[in-house]
Amino acid sequence: MSPSAVTAAIYCRISKDRAGGGLGVARQEQDCREIAASLGWDISRVYVDNDISAYSGKPRPSYRELLEAMRAGHVQAVIAWHTDRLHRSPLELEEYIDISEKGGITTQTVKAGELDLSTPSGRAVARTLGAWARYESEHKSERGKRKQLQLATAGKFTGGPIPYGWEMVGKVPVIVEGDAVEIRKAVNSIIAGASIGSIVRDLNARGVLTRRGQVWTSTSVRNLVMRPTNAGLSSYHGEILGASVFPPIVSEDQWRTASAIVKDPSRRSAFDSKVKHLLAGMLRCGTCGGAMKTSSRMQGTSSRTTSHYYKCITRGDGHSFQTAAPVEDLVSKVTVAHLENQQSQGKMSFPDDEAKLAKLRTEALTLRGRLDESANSFADGIITAKQLETITTRVREQLDKTTASMSALGHGSPLPPPNVANIRDWWAAVGIERQRAIIDSIMAIYVDPIRKSAPRTFDPERIRIEWKTA
Repeated sequence: MSPSAVTAAIYCRISKDRAGGGLGVARQEQDCREIAASLGWDISRVYVDNDISAYSGKPRPSYRELLEAMRAGHVQAVIAWHTDRLHRSPLELEEYIDISEKGGITTQTVKAGELDLSTPSGRAVARTLGAWARYESEHKSERGKRKQLQLATAGKFTGGPIPYGWEMVGKVPVIVEGDAVEIRKAVNSIIAGASIGSIVRDLNARGVLTRRGQVWTSTSVRNLVMRPTNAGLSSYHGEILGASVFPPIVSEDQWRTASAIVKDPSRRSAFDSKVKHLLAGMLRCGTCGGAMKTSSRMQGTSSRTTSHYYKCITRGDGHSFQTAAPVEDLVSKVTVAHLENQQSQGKMSFPDDEAKLAKLRTEALTLRGRLDESANSFADGIITAKQLETITTRVREQLDKTTASMSALGHGSPLPPPNVANIRDWWAAVGIERQRAIIDSIMAIYVDPIRKSAPRTFDPERIRIEWKTA
């Protein structure tokens, strides 16, 4: 490095790197290096923020590092492809001007030339360029939003990743049956009373990945279940606009019922409970009838595994103690066998609920038809915008009540619905909250104490079940 040479840094940024190869920033760097060579400047470092918009407000790590290097005096000049690569926010620009002015730092751009931030006229030019860059970003954003709304209103694909459950064949969305099976299973599980957590565990245990190849989380499953596209509906910012070009995977009634269940705040607070053990608060001591509490202890010196157990809250000899795993496994098997027997005898059907549900579905379809009819009447000039608003508000209130009633019938009983094909699979996927509710509704469980001479192995005979139902 020449003793008199200017020490410069290059900053490159591109908002969207769709190919993921960084080619945009590579081209910017090449142009900036040519400028440095023509000026005889030495490049100390290249700072790159790839696939990050300056307008979005998201943190730009490399940009912040550049500012720190400028503050520390490590940089005498900055080269960028254009000023809008550096900043599109007035606040960012003022910070940059302040640091440049204090450090006597020159800014050189490929497209806009030199910015002399040490003079009032140079700062005015920088601010003017920044204002126009901000305007262009906001204008571009508005154009994009209008385009998305236009596409969504027409039921067309608005861009971005193809939703899980479909693929594009010649620009036409086609259902991917393997993914569709998972969507239907998740929606039906929610309607049947499963928790989102249990669906997450089931998907990840079977190695099913998201569209991006990631493991499922509670947020991604929640978004999947509530997605209007599942029912062949087009939406924009949460508002249903009409039919979508994406073919439906579940019925609109199924989607609305599952969405209402997931959004129900009382359900969410119930499922967020801290209960982690299947029989917590339900096991009773066979000696005194008192509740057995859960506890744990460490086992082994090397593995340091945790063992969970239930014990009677009454101190002294003759009261019950039981390791958790074997009694939970036994009660689960007994419960599943009982439910299978009830199902085979037709004792788990809910004809009254099914009739009510069918009536509510018809009512919901009628109300949605009224919404469509009123929208068409407004489009044809038969009613005014005020009349349309009044009709929509009233019908929406009725539709919300109907949907809530459908949701209540869909998960009001802890028992499995009559159309469950496999009780064992349903039990495994339904989640601990529903399992506990079922166990508590059909049986009382007593644990007899271990006799002093008995071997220290699990004895199923010590578990006494008293049925609450026939």
